[in-house]
Amino acid sequence: MPRVIRIGLLLLVLLTVLIGAFELPPLLRQLRLFGPEAQREEQARREVIRAPAEGPEASKEKVAIFWLNPENPEELRPVETPVALGSDPVERARVALETLITNAPSPAVRVLPLDANLLEFYLLSDGTAIADFSDAISREVPAGISSEQLAVDAIVRTLHAAVPQIQRLRILIGGQEVETLAGHVDLGSPLDLSALPSPAATPPPAAGGGSAAPSKNPAPAPAPAPAAAPATAPAPAQKSAPASPPRPRR
Repeated sequence: MPRVIRIGLLLLVLLTVLIGAFELPPLLRQLRLFGPEAQREEQARREVIRAPAEGPEASKEKVAIFWLNPENPEELRPVETPVALGSDPVERARVALETLITNAPSPAVRVLPLDANLLEFYLLSDGTAIADFSDAISREVPAGISSEQLAVDAIVRTLHAAVPQIQRLRILIGGQEVETLAGHVDLGSPLDLSALPSPAATPPPAAGGGSAAPSKNPAPAPAPAPAAAPATAPAPAQKSAPASPPRPRR
């Protein structure tokens, strides 16, 4: 082999080594993102609710988040939760759903798996929302139609409480349309939110079983009965003339 070619090959090898020395560390960092430690860090990160667009100083708003009822895990119970929702409807929806996933009061009332992740959320001009979840939501929801229905209901009702103007919801998994969540609940067509009751809060009963607060517009008291007319004094009885004594018989 000519000497020039050997020198050229040697220079090419040296150049390849230099390029690898610069490119290898970033590549290793990318590979570490998929390791167990990175997964734990991602899990810890998702335990903290993502700060909304207004920043950490934004005022919090109480919104109903639907978790399992600890007294009856076969039903949902709304919990008024202070959350910094912001004013943008898409941001409100994202924060509410992330709160539903990551901020349950206890593991026993969690209705969606903690590994589930809201990948994307869109709101169309006709009131249709599109929520795209990671596939953990279908893999880790407990088997059975009841658990699956509770998971879908929690998403729908929490979303309606945070963004009442949403009329319909389509749930995607991994960016793909699916027929069911985990084999039971139909997701082939958008879920109708328009029939849900208004999320306007009604005054709760007083604590401790006390009586409810008086109404601001109490019913008027009944009008007093008209006074009875004074009884007419009876006319004085007329005195009759005394009867004449019987005459003696002769």
